[in-house]
Amino acid sequence: MSKKTQIFLSLLLGGLLVFAIGCDDDDKGTTPVGQANIRVIHTSYDAPNVDVSVDGTVAISGLGYGEASPYAAVDAGIRNIVVTPTGQVAPEVINADLTFDDTKEYTIFAVDALASISAVVEEDDRTLVSDKAKIRFLHASPDAPAVDIKLNSGDGATVFGNRAFESITSYASVDAGSYSFVVTAAGSTNELLFLEPVSVIDNTLYTVVAHGTLDATDSYPFAVRIFVDNNTGDAFVDLPFETSNVMVVHASPDEVNGVDLLVDNAIVGTALTFTNNTGYFPVLSGQRNVKINATGTSTTVLEENPILDVDVNYTVFAANVVASIETVVLTDDLSAPASGKAHVRFVHLSPDAPTVDITTDAGATVFDNIAFKGSTAFTPLDAGTYSLEVRDESGTTTVLALGDITFTNGKIYTVFARGLVSGVGNQALGATIIENN
Repeated sequence: MSKKTQIFLSLLLGGLLVFAIGCDDDDKGTTPVGQANIRVIHTSYDAPNVDVSVDGTVAISGLGYGEASPYAAVDAGIRNIVVTPTGQVAPEVINADLTFDDTKEYTIFAVDALASISAVVEEDDRTLVSDKAKIRFLHASPDAPAVDIKLNSGDGATVFGNRAFESITSYASVDAGSYSFVVTAAGSTNELLFLEPVSVIDNTLYTVVAHGTLDATDSYPFAVRIFVDNNTGDAFVDLPFETSNVMVVHASPDEVNGVDLLVDNAIVGTALTFTNNTGYFPVLSGQRNVKINATGTSTTVLEENPILDVDVNYTVFAANVVASIETVVLTDDLSAPASGKAHVRFVHLSPDAPTVDITTDAGATVFDNIAFKGSTAFTPLDAGTYSLEVRDESGTTTVLALGDITFTNGKIYTVFARGLVSGVGNQALGATIIENN
């Protein structure tokens, strides 16, 4: 979690805690006899700002997507609830007769796309539990599958299980503390998303809402928002997702027209040509769908679903000839080299080359016995200039002379063999150097 988010969440929740401790029961949400308390949370991702009318009178005005209204008192009984675009009397996107019991409190969630908008109504038991926090969860993302919310990992304890769209849980009492939640598909242990750690405070009530869509091509990204149900009920904070860093390298020697890279169907790189790379870019941690398409087309030449760990750096090589294209995924340790050192690794990505050693021109072995798709760890070398050769596994025959390569103090490098022994021109056997830091 960013320090800014931590500070904001701590101040927000800390202030509510002080307020809750210092208030009597009426201040914590006890509703007068003959009335009920309601609030509205707007999670209809493509709907405009709305007004909410109760029996023909506007009670809540200008509520935007992702916002909660403060609790408002209404007469108990059957009330007509109408939701319209702000300042308009039509169209009525929701028109429902709802029953509100005397002295009870409710949240009305407006969910789904505007064309299918509906209301999820839940009674709010805002009774505080001494030395505990209370948390509930609403699945309000219409194109997301049913999910489990677990602690720490896909194998962790299930906090909320098998929650489908429009499904809301009851409040669960939990101990105060810091929690790391992960999202998996219901019944699966594969992590789809990792949420940054969040601190929950005792005597505080939370409604956690997953909203937006999984469709990376629209303007409503999947997100998790935490509403604080104490007091007026309109405070909230977004809980960021954990991320990984990924670099993609085009190392398929006969894919000469370039490729586009898509992560969860969103284009993150275009027209990447042989030997070039994207540089590192952030990706949501967890199981991601990765596609490599022929540039400018929907023709997918490679599709995989890797699981990316939190705060880990990866290089993904698109390797081998197109007919057998595959990925080679490496974890990148970008720890700073010691003074006077550079870190260097070698990756063998020439499909028709033999198992090789990397030596100096004088025959000293730097890396040995590396087969196609094999790689070394990042290895400390004295900073300086090296005349390197790729030799067959006998160590006597030079397959490729790399020439003089300078490794700079403090830098981290990947040297990869690419192309084909049988290739000519751009497809000929060669080597490319990536500076990882």
